[in-house]
Amino acid sequence: MKIVTVNVPESYIDAIKKLVGENGLYPSRSELIRCAVRDFLLKELTLARNMSKRMSSESEHSLDDSKFVRIPIDSKDENDEPVRDFKTYKIVRRLEIN
Repeated sequence: MKIVTVNVPESYIDAIKKLVGENGLYPSRSELIRCAVRDFLLKELTLARNMSKRMSSESEHSLDDSKFVRIPIDSKDENDEPVRDFKTYKIVRRLEIN
């Protein structure tokens, strides 16, 4: 295993302390963080796989990027598995950033 240093807010540390130890759900902070990262990666990789399947199977014509924007929408399917869909919005006015 590799050592990774991460800065987290104090409130996260307080919550982690409640879940770790003799009366907690996890034996150590490291184990809790490994489980959290594993769950996050599984979720994101599943979403990415589903998105690539959907993108390759879509027969939708290409939209003009200067007039439309696609926003990802996360939801769950009938099996309570994460699904990433996209909602397309027409750009009415572009915001100018100074």
